[in-house]
Amino acid sequence: MTSKNTAATWGKEPHGLLTLTEAWGAVAADVIPVGMTSVALRDAVGRILARPVTAQLDDPAFDKAVMDGFAVRSTDCEAPGAVLGVVGLAAAGDAPANELGAMLAVRINTGAPVPPGADAIVKVEDTTPSTDGLTVRINTVARPGQHITPQGDIKHQGDVVLSAPIRLEAAQIAAAAAGGADHVEVYEPLRAAVVTTGNELVPIGKPRKPGQITETNGPMLAALLRRFGAEPDEPVIACDKTDDLKRLLGQALARPVVLAVGGMSMGTLDLVPQVFEELGVRWAFHGVSLKPGKPVAYGRGPDGQHVFGLPGNPVSAFVCAWLFVRMVVRGLQGFLPAAPPPRWRATLAGPIEPSRDPRPLFVPARVWNDAEQGMIAEPCKWHGSSDLFALADANALLFRPTPTKAAEAGDPVDVILMTDAAQA
Repeated sequence: MTSKNTAATWGKEPHGLLTLTEAWGAVAADVIPVGMTSVALRDAVGRILARPVTAQLDDPAFDKAVMDGFAVRSTDCEAPGAVLGVVGLAAAGDAPANELGAMLAVRINTGAPVPPGADAIVKVEDTTPSTDGLTVRINTVARPGQHITPQGDIKHQGDVVLSAPIRLEAAQIAAAAAGGADHVEVYEPLRAAVVTTGNELVPIGKPRKPGQITETNGPMLAALLRRFGAEPDEPVIACDKTDDLKRLLGQALARPVVLAVGGMSMGTLDLVPQVFEELGVRWAFHGVSLKPGKPVAYGRGPDGQHVFGLPGNPVSAFVCAWLFVRMVVRGLQGFLPAAPPPRWRATLAGPIEPSRDPRPLFVPARVWNDAEQGMIAEPCKWHGSSDLFALADANALLFRPTPTKAAEAGDPVDVILMTDAAQA
């Protein structure tokens, strides 16, 4: 789907808005994962696994004791009171002992290989060793297989240890190591560029003159990109001048993912869409029926770059990043098909007044788990799309597909969780 507007009139004439479903479909239409590379396991944390990891050996690689005690033949211990001769010690790391003969036992530690011939481990607590340690009385019945993990019971050689794609964190690194991997195939790092636009913007830490504001979108979006799995360049600020925009947006197109923030609406200085078109970007859409975030745009650059034009109000930019940018970043890293963020069902904590605006609405919210009711959601006190402080208090976005209808306490609602659990 390509824009029919010309660069001179883009965004300045009325044009139709896509539905959320249509916009998601347009973004997901052509997301092909980036290339793969092999990295050492120690360097793989946080990367996205591109190929499955398979077990190089059985796990465990031998019949393994899971209790401290005595390895015995169950046929010798079919009734309490059997007295067996003790013929050695099997410790973790030892090679398997010799075949265990009739009426004999081997003292064994957790993790040690079970001696051939033995088919049960009797816990120390259920035995009475002799003073000299040469015999042991078994005070219980020994059943075949008790306290033993058989060879290959967890994984057989060739079984999948880790499926792809998955983000490699501490547990996954350990599982890959347990499977015998020292290197893994991961997707190449995904680079992204962020350009914020506006004559009024001042970098963080710089003094502001009357009429100026501190630039917050760049740091916020760079943090989101990192969370989604991309590696953003340092955000840059462009003035609302064609030459400055063309230079900085052109440099940004060196990256496969480009975010331009601000300059996307219908003001006289909203020049970003036209400049991008002059640089070879072809838009899939400009404008989606949602609130906040209506002016959002998405297109493809001359070399296939994924280009987003995000609204300048920070909550609008944040919402659009969660709804659309996340899809592309995850899709490029192999989380295919590229999909919108998952929605979870919660119970509304209190009533919500109806809105006059019919556009689907995303509201900063707090969610928590109640022992009886499950997940509870409550909208934050929010003053609109420039209110970063409400956003900072939120851990979710509450989705209202038909906001013109009032909602009551106890009603079911959908939420998008902005927690680590939501990154799967």
